[in-house]
Amino acid sequence: MPIQVEATSGRALTAEIVISEYVWTSSDEIIVEVYVSGAPFNRNLTLDWELSDENGEILNDSIVFQMGASTHIVQIPLSRFYSGGIYHDISVEVSLDSTVVNDNQPFTVLRDSYLQPASNLVVFGDSLSDMGNGNNSAIVSVVFSSPPYWQGRFSNGPVWIEHISDSYGLSTTFGDGTAQGDNRAFGGSQTGQGYAYLTLPNVGTQINNYLANVQSSFSNSDVIFLWAGGNDFLYGTGNPDLISQNMASHIRALELAGATRFVVANLPPLELTPEGASRTAQQQATMASDVVSYNSKLAQEVTNLTNTLSIEITLIDAWSIFNEIVNNADHVGITNTQDQACSGGATVPLVPLPICGSGANVVSNVDEYLFFDKAHPSATMHKIIGQFAVMNIGDADTDGDGVTDSNDICDWTEDTSTVNAEGCDWSQQDEDSDGVANANDECLGTNSGYSVDINGCADYQKDTDGDGLTDDVDPCPNDVSGQDYDSDGCIDLVDEDDDNDGVIDTEDYCPRGQIGLHSHDFDEDGCHDDEDLDDDQDGLPDDEESEAGSDPFDVDSDDDGVWDGQDSFPTDPSEWKDSDSDGYGDNSDAFPNDESEWADSDYDDVGDNTDAFPNDPTEWDDSDLDGIGDNSDDCPFQFGTSYFPKGCPDRDSDGYADENDQFPDDADEWNDADGDGVGDNSDAFPDDSEEWLDSDMDGFGDNGDAFPFDESEWLDSDFDGCGDNSDAFPFDSTECIDSDLDGVGDNSDPWPYDPLEWADSDYDGVGDNSDFDPYDASETKDSDGDGVGDNSDLWPLDPSKKRDSDG
Repeated sequence: MPIQVEATSGRALTAEIVISEYVWTSSDEIIVEVYVSGAPFNRNLTLDWELSDENGEILNDSIVFQMGASTHIVQIPLSRFYSGGIYHDISVEVSLDSTVVNDNQPFTVLRDSYLQPASNLVVFGDSLSDMGNGNNSAIVSVVFSSPPYWQGRFSNGPVWIEHISDSYGLSTTFGDGTAQGDNRAFGGSQTGQGYAYLTLPNVGTQINNYLANVQSSFSNSDVIFLWAGGNDFLYGTGNPDLISQNMASHIRALELAGATRFVVANLPPLELTPEGASRTAQQQATMASDVVSYNSKLAQEVTNLTNTLSIEITLIDAWSIFNEIVNNADHVGITNTQDQACSGGATVPLVPLPICGSGANVVSNVDEYLFFDKAHPSATMHKIIGQFAVMNIGDADTDGDGVTDSNDICDWTEDTSTVNAEGCDWSQQDEDSDGVANANDECLGTNSGYSVDINGCADYQKDTDGDGLTDDVDPCPNDVSGQDYDSDGCIDLVDEDDDNDGVIDTEDYCPRGQIGLHSHDFDEDGCHDDEDLDDDQDGLPDDEESEAGSDPFDVDSDDDGVWDGQDSFPTDPSEWKDSDSDGYGDNSDAFPNDESEWADSDYDDVGDNTDAFPNDPTEWDDSDLDGIGDNSDDCPFQFGTSYFPKGCPDRDSDGYADENDQFPDDADEWNDADGDGVGDNSDAFPDDSEEWLDSDMDGFGDNGDAFPFDESEWLDSDFDGCGDNSDAFPFDSTECIDSDLDGVGDNSDPWPYDPLEWADSDYDGVGDNSDFDPYDASETKDSDGDGVGDNSDLWPLDPSKKRDSDG
């Protein structure tokens, strides 16, 4: 939104200053617009303006203009004016005759800074830096509400540390306890260890949790931010010694974990907050004194730690920033520095809460308030704190070119894309070191040691009269324009020797010939040999002699008795005539009267140019263009690549002509000796028309092989499905195997695995060979050998007894 102040008027004439924002940086260009209305057309108006800061006037100018519309806008671009001040004012006075109107606009300009690169920002502190941790706690979330607060912040917008993160080009997330996140600041926290109100982690606890759960150590590119202590004074001990010592102990703990870069903020004047202002006058005075004491002790601690630990600590003077803003509020767009923007507090018994509740009323112009609630800055103030902090953290870089002022030898660099290490862009640099900057140097690249003019040009780089001759060698450097044949700097009208050959024009047969002194005139015709078209007068012009390689000062360069002008080959003593003009001398031309031929490499009386086979005396024509000479080509008028016979069509390119190829479309086959339709190359039995495959490669064709896929079998004489080679009974279709090798097949052998048995004539389950009586199913043994089977023998173990006749 444009920023403007209330205009003043004189009668009908009004003037109003408008700028787009209040806070700028030193490298910015600020466009100030002055809206003028109420003036007549076609009349000159005068606008006088003056720019000043707290140190006095910086710039002023006067602009004369006429109205182009009922409201005319005059733009005043401001740049390159920063001189160290912060709080600026631009005032304008518009006059028409005796009518004068005035207007003034305050604004702020902060010096640009270069931030040393950082990989991460780690933040510890209280609600001033809290991005959402407090909002997630049980005790705070009971009364904390968004809105009126913004996304968990204790303000109506981003807090100061977020603006700093943006300036570093980093993104910072919040987290508490075991959670990830580099912003550990917690609303309500105090310095020291433990917890405030039993649940809110103090700064020491924040640090311990971070080192235990996020990362146990820091790198040199990590920057640690510490801002705490406000709650200690408002709701805690309020002891400057203890609080400053707590802060020092936090820095030591972080340094032990490897931290080397710190940003520490002191406390603002807490008595000026709405919360502080609500205290008694005595309490306010004590608080003000204690905060000043704390800030002093903190500064001393920072100095001691910096010296003893060899670490880098930037101390942000929040106390001075707040006081300056209060005293210069109009320069940053703040109109209220005392009241809170929201009203309607949140309460919890026994717990002091300086925040607003969910139903709080928020003023419509909240952006113009310094405080959002009783203790916390508004989003506007947070942004200003961040901007001031960036200026203090970084190294001075007034022109914003990325080179710090201490290393920058060029003020107000414009093109930052070409800035060198000394802070100069290309236009400010002096590449040829002649004392004139590139932007003003009309002769870049002047050699060292030459004096130059204000345009950066030495005499050897200038041509004052524009004759193409630089002043350092021009005898007539200020000559008028005109033709200058020898380019000696003097035009021909005044030059007595136009070709500068030492012979005046009135005595020179070539007055404008070759330029410069010369002593060579081979044919004594009065012109330098370089100007003479035929120095030796042999009939061959010099330029043609040059092309031919002959000697322009020798009438017969190859000494063959024929002058160069008549010699078709002036540098070849073996040739002098070319009857057919083919470029080959008659002496070596095999066809001296044929301009299309001159060589016959194979001596077949056919010239190489028309000989299809110039190196083969047996061939010269290839009528079908198949690369095979007609004399040896069996098909001279048909393109072909076959070898058997030669030069005939062979569509499968197997070397056999189609007319002789029994398989003209199969590159792998051409003959079928047994006429079985299978080519000899793939026929396992090329001379057997009954066979062509041997799948098991046993030497027996598949057609006659009873077992075409078993290399160990090929016959089955008894057709029992068992190959003869493995059939124990190759001619018995009922038997195939004799497992016990007793000569009786398994199919008819009751005991196929017992070589001692193969028959059971009486079917009593005992083989005939071991059966006492193989034909009596009731007897199998005669244990006493008395000729009576055990089953019938009453005394089977007594050979003297067989029967009991009398019972």
